[in-house]
Amino acid sequence: MTMKTGQGVGSAKMGNNPRRETIAKLNWPLHIFLWITGISICTAALLESYLQLSGASYHLLGFVQNYGYLDKYDRANEPNKGIWHLVGIVGSACFIIMMSYSIRKRFSFMVDTGSLRSWLDVHMFLGIVGTVLTTTHTTYKLGGMVSISFWCMVIVASSGLLGRYLYGWIPHQVSGKELEMEEIRAYLEASDHQMQDALGKSPKIVKYYDQISSPPGSDKDNALVAIFKMIFYDIANMLLISKIWVELIVDKELPTSVKKQLFSMIREKNNMLRSRNFLATAQRLLHYWHVFHKPLALMMFIVMFLHIVVWFLFGTHEL
Repeated sequence: MTMKTGQGVGSAKMGNNPRRETIAKLNWPLHIFLWITGISICTAALLESYLQLSGASYHLLGFVQNYGYLDKYDRANEPNKGIWHLVGIVGSACFIIMMSYSIRKRFSFMVDTGSLRSWLDVHMFLGIVGTVLTTTHTTYKLGGMVSISFWCMVIVASSGLLGRYLYGWIPHQVSGKELEMEEIRAYLEASDHQMQDALGKSPKIVKYYDQISSPPGSDKDNALVAIFKMIFYDIANMLLISKIWVELIVDKELPTSVKKQLFSMIREKNNMLRSRNFLATAQRLLHYWHVFHKPLALMMFIVMFLHIVVWFLFGTHEL
């Protein structure tokens, strides 16, 4: 079978669909930057914590001090001494700054300051980095009122990963507004038409495109069963999409440009199908998650601020 690459492939571009332009996409440069930066900071903090607290003869702080930086900080094993005091300040700052996400989400004057999805990625980055930095700041000495804040922080950060996963099931516009069911259905219909307009109605292309399907969700499932169903669906379709990608790679008849465009459309179709069939379930679970997450986050902040105030009033300022 021979493909006519000049027909259909260039007739419609991915960006010509106005619906696509209204839906928040993953900002890959920012996403990759946050991942690399977050892993680097967390690894450095945990490694330095191990080296200093284990009494190793060398540590990262000493390496930095060889270049004339952070000279006033000595090796220490107490939260309010040495580099751990500074680490605690930076960790607290991460938690405070990450709440700018809530301002972006609730105030219309910030609607044009980037997509809500990008803000959420930064929010998650600051929450995870702040949790690791605050953990190393404690030098693993937990007790009294501070332990309440610490364990609230750990639970909030852990549950935040679940919340981010559930958020990904609900398509949003760049402004942050959730798409309604009719908008999702219209988007899927438009995507089907665009696939045919852009790539034609070749049986081979249609076969690839039609492999993606989604089982219907059920609002009658309890929260735990619903989450397992969603995770199982994601794993199954991730494997299916990987299989399709391998088939496209070894396919000698389809041009590379067609393969890339078709695979992009297949991934978009998968995302919208999962949203359509599990939208009500994801919204219900995200509501339960907010009920659990917000009070713990509030308690964490209250105890954190009390800890800071008590330190300023009664603590030592030695570094």
